[in-house]
Amino acid sequence: SVRRKRLVANGATRVAASAAAVAAAAAATPAETTSSGDAGVELASWSWRGHRIGYRAAGPKDGQAIVMIHGFGVSSGTYRRTLPALASAGYRAYAVDLLGFGASSKATDVDYSIDLWSELVGDFCDEFSPKRSAVLVGNSIGGLVCLTAAASQWGKDRERAKGVVLMNCGAGMNSKFLTTGNLIPAGFRVLFTFFFAIFDALASVRPLAQAGFDNLATKETVMQTLKAIYVNEEAVDDELVEGIIAPAREEGALDVFLNVLKGDPGRGPDEVLPLVRCPVHMIWGDQDTVTPIDGQAAYYGEWFQSQ
Repeated sequence: SVRRKRLVANGATRVAASAAAVAAAAAATPAETTSSGDAGVELASWSWRGHRIGYRAAGPKDGQAIVMIHGFGVSSGTYRRTLPALASAGYRAYAVDLLGFGASSKATDVDYSIDLWSELVGDFCDEFSPKRSAVLVGNSIGGLVCLTAAASQWGKDRERAKGVVLMNCGAGMNSKFLTTGNLIPAGFRVLFTFFFAIFDALASVRPLAQAGFDNLATKETVMQTLKAIYVNEEAVDDELVEGIIAPAREEGALDVFLNVLKGDPGRGPDEVLPLVRCPVHMIWGDQDTVTPIDGQAAYYGEWFQSQ
């Protein structure tokens, strides 16, 4: 039977401990390029289906593999402080840039989806931890990606997912889950269907989309947005901000952004979780200002608490 545990956390320090707990409960292949980062973290890339996938790695190569996936619009830099903590505990920790984000290719010839990214996670684990199942850790849409990978044939039938840690798990690839989600009241689904129809029409006007994207991808805007999201504002440093802005300057970044925002949100966690057979550890910040776990609109937060 699947063992599930939930935790309301008030500090980022619990991330490493939670990943380790799931690993306890339940020889990497050379990459294309590798360089040393801070605190012994390797910055590297790997070729997947003809695309560059950036990732960070730390820890002994014979340690239990822990693969961490970031949320929308950010990168593996989300885990820049978590990697050394896991490495010091003896784990082989990886933080992967999803295709389209961070140091990975800004591919414009693919249809982005949670399923596509979950296949990336599975293939990454097979490449870098071929003999041992991996613990998957994901924040926001990264959580849904990890959950989907664990629920797939790769995760279930092949038993390649040893456990999953969800941190404020997303409800879809984008906010269009508000038009399709089973937990969203029918009246709201209709309302948001009209809203996103207008949004898609406006986003299809290239000069308008470019202007909006350029306005968002500035140091000032990103800094202000992150400080509104992060309870601990000291965590919003230049490294974090630059890790978001730099990829947005790359060719194809706008196309990826629009592709993800306008695409199918995919299955929600309420559909995927019942299919998972490995242990699942759920964490939700009790001071989250964007997706609160409690309140009138906390449809998925309430659902997670019931699991």
